[in-house]
Amino acid sequence: MKKNDRVIICGGGPVGMVAALALVKQNIPITLVESFSEPPKDPRAATIHPSTLEMLSDVDLAKMVVKKGLIAPKFQFRDRKTQEIIAVFDMAHLSDETEYPFSVQYEQWKLVRDALNSVKRYDIADIRLGRKAVAFSQDYDGVTLITENVDGELEKIEGKYILACDGGPSTVRLGLGVFMSGFTWGERFLVLTSKHDFEANDGYTIRNYVMDPTEWCAIFKVPGDDEDGIWRTLFPTKADETDTDLLSDAGVSAKVGGLRFDMNHHDILHRNLYTVNQRVADRFTIERIFLAGDAAHLNNPLGGLGLNTGIHDCMNITKKIGDVWYKREKPEIFELYHRQRHQLATEFLQSVSIENKKRIEETDPEVIRTNQKNLRESSEDPVKAKAWLMRSSLLDSVRKEATIE
Repeated sequence: MKKNDRVIICGGGPVGMVAALALVKQNIPITLVESFSEPPKDPRAATIHPSTLEMLSDVDLAKMVVKKGLIAPKFQFRDRKTQEIIAVFDMAHLSDETEYPFSVQYEQWKLVRDALNSVKRYDIADIRLGRKAVAFSQDYDGVTLITENVDGELEKIEGKYILACDGGPSTVRLGLGVFMSGFTWGERFLVLTSKHDFEANDGYTIRNYVMDPTEWCAIFKVPGDDEDGIWRTLFPTKADETDTDLLSDAGVSAKVGGLRFDMNHHDILHRNLYTVNQRVADRFTIERIFLAGDAAHLNNPLGGLGLNTGIHDCMNITKKIGDVWYKREKPEIFELYHRQRHQLATEFLQSVSIENKKRIEETDPEVIRTNQKNLRESSEDPVKAKAWLMRSSLLDSVRKEATIE
């Protein structure tokens, strides 16, 4: 291929792999570089919202996700101390807005696997796993990426554009000198996975937010490796708690035992600890290089917004790349990508994810009562429930994006 005959994608997570599929479906050649030799089966994002299912339908992935994932038509808020169900939001209120009035629990590594299998069917797709990006450059004619394999061998790849989907510690973003404005939360999140059936034993739904002024938590069901279903519980931690203590058998037993007295570390399949950021890159577009997903924005995981907005990023920019590639638009259209996605990440993604966190961790008794009253009223009123769900499912975000010029 000539230098200008491909798009180089850095990062083969869900955003990078869906972007690759979106491009090859437009008959645009790609080279995708990913440091992992295969998608890691780590317990990261798993909630796919209606707005994202609509986009995955455009690249022929939605049917597979719906078929293999767990359909979550409702989600609930609970009070941890009393176990009272505060509110249940029924996504059927979105039936007149989308073909997918539900979310789907489907681990992101499975989405990567499905997209990768689809991409491999295209001769114009060049997938290079086990290679990491170490340097890059751009000029008026194109871009150049230098990669390195596990043996330290370097390789030069040339193309027309670079799409950086290489996560929070993005090599590309750091190399560009783009700052991520925002902050890092003082506490981290501890995720514990077990086989305990919170639905059959405790009356939870597939998605649950448990409010508590001392130690809130979130509880979700995902298919798991064997598709039989496993449950993830997410807890906050204190700033002074060490990794060793939190991940120890005693630390894990204390966390899960506080939720279920009959559970301890023996019931836990996986234990993971995550630093939590709320940050947005100052620029999403730098000449021929574009940032998407965690390379462009980071947020706390409550509400499942990071994975979904990352896919929204990639579907936006791949459409614009296609428009410029086939000369339907001029390259100036790329600046619109920055305006649209940066504005939504700043005004919408950050505010909603911060609201989600503050709502379930509130400590003031009066504010807690007010929050619970508002949640209950919103869930029981069809008009309010729909408005609430339009926002939380990112359908409002998609509508807003179309109006930004």
